[in-house]
Amino acid sequence: MRMDANPSAALARQKMFVNPGRGMAGPWKKDAAAEKRGWQMADMRFDGKVAIVTGAGGGLGKAYAAILASRGAKVLVNDLGGNYAGQGSDRSYADMAAAEIRAGGGVAEANGDSVSTSAGAQAIIDDALARWGRVDILVNNAGIVSGSGPLSTLTDEQWENDMAVSASGTFYMCRAVWDGMNARNYGRIVNIASGSWFGMGSGLPYPAAKGAVWAMTRGLASATNATGRNIKANVIMPIAGSRMTALMGDDINALMHRDFPPAAVAPVVGLLAHEDAPCNGEMFSVGGGGFARVLVAVAEGYRGTDKNWTIEDAARNFGQAMDVTHYTIPTDALSDAEMYTSDVPWSAFRAFIT
Repeated sequence: MRMDANPSAALARQKMFVNPGRGMAGPWKKDAAAEKRGWQMADMRFDGKVAIVTGAGGGLGKAYAAILASRGAKVLVNDLGGNYAGQGSDRSYADMAAAEIRAGGGVAEANGDSVSTSAGAQAIIDDALARWGRVDILVNNAGIVSGSGPLSTLTDEQWENDMAVSASGTFYMCRAVWDGMNARNYGRIVNIASGSWFGMGSGLPYPAAKGAVWAMTRGLASATNATGRNIKANVIMPIAGSRMTALMGDDINALMHRDFPPAAVAPVVGLLAHEDAPCNGEMFSVGGGGFARVLVAVAEGYRGTDKNWTIEDAARNFGQAMDVTHYTIPTDALSDAEMYTSDVPWSAFRAFIT
């Protein structure tokens, strides 16, 4: 998809709504009656669906579990119950969150297994299957921040801990649920990344793990796009008050919870978890009552064909390579390769995607 960096104001203002009849999204036109009453949409519910939300004992994960259950989903509330750095365990967080859902009329059960091992992830999936016989929705929210500060001070253990929960945990959970979703030709996966992926200046393990989550999401979506299976994987970067923002002090934490409450992120998770989810393989920044697509694009760039070019040639064309007046949003890795002048039949590589 080739785009200008400054799309027309009319296109930018188009609003997207789910079309229940077609199961896809698109700009809808108002009729005269709709002009008077505003946009009308059927309630987006999850009756009959089974969802797993990891890290759901509090904060964002709890908000995700609550909104799915409030719309009819049966929810397995998973939380090991450790602190923000991944230390300790306390099953009561998951128990209390599930109990709150049940008290509100929803269906929820608690699970205290850890996503950081393949055995733990499989135990979570097996728990949902034993209770309800299927898994339709997976929200990979579990994450910790154990490593912060300058690179030279970070330990191997901090790197391994952060990667184990956010990156490996997402991988283990997706792998454990994948065959079942494929067998039923249905699934919705919502992964949770972080704006730290843009760069934080310190604390490399956490943003590195969240970058891996984005890459996994794109890989899963690329596979289902290629095979036509009705499994959609998307990812969000939430902005919200949390146990981590509490480390910034009472004043900042209070502002974060006022302006960016966890519940204000949950509607986008619900949209992406729904059977009418309007996209696959996309990332969104979400917070405070709004959301925006996060683009990974390739500029038109300098597409020379001289195979013997030099360092000086690269320097002379650096400005053209950096120019983002025109860009392409790749649908997969081959979309980027196809932008170069070549006789390689890149489409043939797609035959190997499974």
